Amino acid sequence: MKSSIKILPLFMLGLLIFCNSNDVKAQPEERMQRFKDEKIKFFNERLALSDDQAEKFWPVYEDLHNRNMKINDDERSLLTYYMSNFEAMSEKEVDETISKFMAFQDQRQALSSKYHEEFIKIIGKKKTMQMYALEREFRVYLIETFKGNHGEGSGRGRYRGGPQMPQ
Repeated sequence: MKSSIKILPLFMLGLLIFCNSNDVKAQPEERMQRFKDEKIKFFNERLALSDDQAEKFWPVYEDLHNRNMKINDDERSLLTYYMSNFEAMSEKEVDETISKFMAFQDQRQALSSKYHEEFIKIIGKKKTMQMYALEREFRVYLIETFKGNHGEGSGRGRYRGGPQMPQ
């Protein structure tokens, strides 16, 4: 469970990197749709979801993603406020801010636990664990794509290799 909590913030970073890529010149809605389409293709191919599984999986996955994005937005607002005001904050205000920050971590853990069980019901234990590994693999794919668009790193641009997850 704890590894999925570590994966989600990193996945969000990958999403931000991909969406800010110079290669993607479309409007934000088009960029998000392009990202979603690429992700669905990537996961469907590697998870080998049946039509029934995919039909149930993607709404749950999207709901988890949206809920995590809300937590991330709230956390970002809290941290931005803190960084702008920390010198003038009292100890009590800092303690309250820390408590709010830790509450975000607790919310992520609770979401991960809840959705973990839902994924097991939909795609089983093996594919759920495979999904966690694929989230990392997809994040690496996004980072490589980003690096390729900025003249850094390997510049492969498209995922081409690495070990494939068992079917």
